[in-house]
Amino acid sequence: LVPAENFIVSATSESSQNFKICQDIGAHCTTSNAEVAKAAIVFIAVKPHLVRPVLAECEFSDDALLISVATRVKLVALTEASRTRRVIRALPNTATRLCQGVAIYTYNKGQLTVVEQASVELLMDSLGSGRYVPESLLQPMSAVSACGMAYMYMGIEAMADGGVKAGIPRALAYELAAQTMKGAAVMVQETGLHPGALKDAVCSPGGSTIAGVHALEKSGYRASLMDAVEATFIRVKQLG
Repeated sequence: LVPAENFIVSATSESSQNFKICQDIGAHCTTSNAEVAKAAIVFIAVKPHLVRPVLAECEFSDDALLISVATRVKLVALTEASRTRRVIRALPNTATRLCQGVAIYTYNKGQLTVVEQASVELLMDSLGSGRYVPESLLQPMSAVSACGMAYMYMGIEAMADGGVKAGIPRALAYELAAQTMKGAAVMVQETGLHPGALKDAVCSPGGSTIAGVHALEKSGYRASLMDAVEATFIRVKQLG
């Protein structure tokens, strides 16, 4: 969407990894947060405890948009610390690195023009799938879309291990497991069918797939995933 040379990025020092990465892609680099704050759109991508100190160094223009990807820092805190109401809070997952992820985001609609809202939507959609939600849904949704990435990786690893046990070379087993999970996800997204209906379509009467499904049910597969999301959500609330 935007050429790298149109970005200006600040890092703690010129020797830091982030500074070097940004230089390599052609972005302008600095160690001054105040210099970055002059941009039309400013991203805050630091650990939660660093948000206030970083924002204290910055003076934003009246028409600047501030997009924070810091977890657990709410809109009211961002607004107070930045001294601007034009704030977007976003929680992208790690797959946005390849523009195949989910970016959930929120903001106070009364503070952005219709054109600016459309620009934010375009930006978030460019990361894979952007979803505007009320701020109250950010925590439970992050338990699925952000933390859920780890659960999917574990599923791929477990399926591949099963393939290796059955005699498939490990590299091929990982490829098969990953593509199978990707294909299943696309089937859910593109067909609009209930996941249970898609599962039923694979299970022939007395066949091998239903035998595997039975084994998963006995091991509490679905309940384990539900428990994982619930445990994650509880922990997210505890952390604030």
